[in-house]
Amino acid sequence: MLLDVMRTHVRKHLADPELRVEELARRHHVSVRQTYSLSERIGTTPGAYLREQRLLAARTMLSDPRYDRRPVSSIAAAVRFRDLNAFERAFRRQYGTTPAGWRREHLQHSGPLL
Repeated sequence: MLLDVMRTHVRKHLADPELRVEELARRHHVSVRQTYSLSERIGTTPGAYLREQRLLAARTMLSDPRYDRRPVSSIAAAVRFRDLNAFERAFRRQYGTTPAGWRREHLQHSGPLL
């Protein structure tokens, strides 16, 4: 199913700075309008789906000890949020806390620190 292929593409290419609704449609040889119609099947818009996947990736990074010294702004940039304030607002709306708050509550250390 085309929608599944497009969703997989989004998850695999979150770091792509060109990943926008228009580019997603172009890469899959459909119109932007058809991309919106397909997204309606899962109850969202293409832009909202992209944002949700970027926020999920950021949340995963914030919970991973490999990224515990990486600034929140760097994580936001890694998932292609261009503006830190917009990232923090979107994160708070989605998860009810700030990215830094999420990190404090969910960072899993693999063992005792020496």
